[in-house]
Amino acid sequence: MRCLSLSTAEIYDLHGLALALEGVDVINFYTDALHASYKEWDAFIFRYGCVALWNIPEEKEGPLLALLQKFSDQPITLVQEEYEYSFATKPRFFQDKITLSKTRSHALQMLAVSYGLSQAIKLSAFESRIDSTIETTKNIPQELARRGKIALARKEISKRIGELFIERTSVNLHSDILDAPVFIWDHPEYENLYTMTINDLELHPRTAVLNQKLDVVKELFEMMRDELNNRHSTMLESIIVLLIMLEVFLTLVIHVFHLV
Repeated sequence: MRCLSLSTAEIYDLHGLALALEGVDVINFYTDALHASYKEWDAFIFRYGCVALWNIPEEKEGPLLALLQKFSDQPITLVQEEYEYSFATKPRFFQDKITLSKTRSHALQMLAVSYGLSQAIKLSAFESRIDSTIETTKNIPQELARRGKIALARKEISKRIGELFIERTSVNLHSDILDAPVFIWDHPEYENLYTMTINDLELHPRTAVLNQKLDVVKELFEMMRDELNNRHSTMLESIIVLLIMLEVFLTLVIHVFHLV
């Protein structure tokens, strides 16, 4: 069977979405998630813009994504990953293959795994944004090393600084999403399944790498800010030199040459 993990927005309006869902058998709310149970498939929708779909028919995917967009705040480019899952005597998560226990609540097992999947797909969205930011600005340090200055207007440098600041703070503000969810603290019996999921998806090492990339963005931000400050200082120095030269010229004209 198939399990899909997607990220399409920064935030979902879960209560508005719950009222708009059709054909649902059961709806359950958790701290930051909504579980919509259908006859043959399940959807776990997370407030931070992610969704895990278990055994959803392909013809249902499009309509559900369209509905999610209506209740999305700050939509992003779709990020998607696919897994396989089955049932056996013991739960397991290995090489992107999910095994759930036949003897435990299927819904809560799915939720525990879905938290890990949603965190991993959110991390993928963060990685994509930061990688894109670094890619679009990588020529700036190279140009500074080659020419000793950045060939951008002050307004353009200010815009780039703003973009870097927005990306960095946005990821930092949402980094708590990658912490262990409240559900795991409330249901410790599912902690092992959640831990297996995030370990197989390398959540912690990837988070460490993301933090290193954020440090690179911070350095780019500080470098461009210093360049902007240097330009401002140079401009002020030029104005002061011109004013001094004008004062000397007027002094010569008035007191030496007596032309006025």
